[in-house]
Amino acid sequence: MGSSSFKAEWGPAICMVLIELFTTGQMLLTKVVVDAGLFVFALLTYRFFIGTVLVVPLAMIFERGKLKELNLKAFIWIFTSALVGFTIPGLYYIGLGDTSPGYAINFYNIIPIATFILAVLFRKEPLNMKSLVGIIKVIGTLICVGGTLVISLYKGKVIHLWPTNIIGYHTKHSGSAYGHHHMRGTILLIISCLSLAVWYTVQAQMLKVFPYKYWSTVATCFVGCIQMAAVGVAMNREKATWELKWNMSLFTIVYSAILNTAAKFVMISWVVTQRGPTYPSMFCAVSVLFTTVLDSLLLGHDLSVGSILGMIMILAGLYSFLYGKRKESAPQSKEQPKDELQPQCEDNIKESESNV
Repeated sequence: MGSSSFKAEWGPAICMVLIELFTTGQMLLTKVVVDAGLFVFALLTYRFFIGTVLVVPLAMIFERGKLKELNLKAFIWIFTSALVGFTIPGLYYIGLGDTSPGYAINFYNIIPIATFILAVLFRKEPLNMKSLVGIIKVIGTLICVGGTLVISLYKGKVIHLWPTNIIGYHTKHSGSAYGHHHMRGTILLIISCLSLAVWYTVQAQMLKVFPYKYWSTVATCFVGCIQMAAVGVAMNREKATWELKWNMSLFTIVYSAILNTAAKFVMISWVVTQRGPTYPSMFCAVSVLFTTVLDSLLLGHDLSVGSILGMIMILAGLYSFLYGKRKESAPQSKEQPKDELQPQCEDNIKESESNV
């Protein structure tokens, strides 16, 4: 009884902290191997292939016989999902190579905000500025966008909070496939995050057409692998670029496939069933903190006033937005105090009905 209650109470939180640690590890490892000359599209091609192989057994166990329901319409949505959720976001790792893990990790946090903005622009979600919840969401969005601009355009004074580069890491500029261009990296990071924002909508539509999460993951990973391979071969056909050796590059590929693809998918799926879809987003600060500190400690990237200020603004805006979303999805009886004025109750009931 005690162990089951501990699992129910602390299990989701422990899973999310582990997931954020997996993300931190991937960011640092990817930065190192990309700086050492690993071709980004080769890294992602092998990662998605291994991820496909790892999820297939789960699909065969929990969704046996469902693959035959895959039709042309479902395949088109799977292809689109792979394009906007796997292939285009691959630009993120080129942006990571041009910047630093502590810088790039902040752009993950604008994905929920970008999703909301796109939903409002395409009239998929109402924007009610007459309610407190709507105002909180807009303010959170504006703060987050402002933080993104600050961290992108303003550097400021370098801050020394602790010893840096304690392992003696040095970037191999001559071996880097893409060089180090901060502005280009920032643009690629933004494009990849906007693509992921679109992917959430595409993913939801795909699951309506083909409602099997394991087989859809297998199909999307496999199609993403093919897309990555096609783009990668078009850009670089040298055999040495695609060769795998027993080195840090192979370790990074296996690590990202096992922990940051297969394990992350399974753990997030379980957490969402236990705590709801907004719960995982609440732990984004964990990966930001871990990545920023370890990036400075291990890889020697400087912390500046602009990076810290922008990070704080992004996190503050994100949590304000998530608070608004949480209040919006809460039961109406819990949102309103008993002495609330009747006209306000009627306005919020109408808002809830329009959101359903």
